[in-house]
Amino acid sequence: MNLKVIPYKLYVLTSSYANNSKALGAIGDAIYRRTGKDRLRASQAFFEANAGRVERVASLLADEKSRDVYRSLIQYRCTRERRYINPHMQDKKTAYLDRELIIPTESEVFVDVGAFQGNSSLFFQALCVSAGRPAPQCVIFEPDPFNCTRLEKNLPRFIKKPVCFQMGLGRGRGQVNFVPGKFSSSKIEPSGQEVIEVDTLDHVLEGIPGLPSVSGGSRLPVSYIKIDVEGADLDVLYGARETIRNIRPRIAVSIYHSDEHMLAIPEALHGMCPAYKFYVRHYSCMDGETILYCL
Repeated sequence: MNLKVIPYKLYVLTSSYANNSKALGAIGDAIYRRTGKDRLRASQAFFEANAGRVERVASLLADEKSRDVYRSLIQYRCTRERRYINPHMQDKKTAYLDRELIIPTESEVFVDVGAFQGNSSLFFQALCVSAGRPAPQCVIFEPDPFNCTRLEKNLPRFIKKPVCFQMGLGRGRGQVNFVPGKFSSSKIEPSGQEVIEVDTLDHVLEGIPGLPSVSGGSRLPVSYIKIDVEGADLDVLYGARETIRNIRPRIAVSIYHSDEHMLAIPEALHGMCPAYKFYVRHYSCMDGETILYCL
């Protein structure tokens, strides 16, 4: 048996509970307040220095719930006090696919960036089918070799065969260092011991038969992009800017990987496509899984 399978199965069994447990969140926060005082002070200083940016982003949000979630999550990042997060926790299983916001259409092309084992793609397929819509065409990006072996095991569960790429995405073409073997937390990082290929989403989509030219075309358009790539999310967005500008797909992107991303990602997307309506939802008992929806 692959020695990674046992820790992987333990990870799968415990991750859902760990994400949704307020009790575990409270324990984690108590530890963080004792051991992470410098990080808390850094977050406080950052958001105080960028108070104007915070309010500008909040003003872009399309509903009062989003503004409440967004401001509360910033307070939580600065204090680790449960009163700022408990009212806003939603089930992790609905992350990227908020039932209030995401209504499947007749022709869905779902791009899953940071696919792990394909969960989000399969959840979106189930959402489409339960709504009486055709199964989506999924385009999947996952660079971690072990995660790709788990993804292969899930391929028979897809109604339409997905298009899969074992690679990363970024602002340009090239090679980057990568930290593998951390399941859903594997990531691009300068200290990474492996080297992987990366390209822009714009360029890769141009080469897939049946998908649209980002410069305009009559083929089936990308309708929905999900991005969660452990801190490289903004790079992926800049590498998809022509797709965003010309096709305007719905987007669900993680903004929780840094304090800067809580501001810079909505700012960048508003600059690329001012017509988007923005919503923020949160799917974890701690600071992970804060998602920006662009509709």
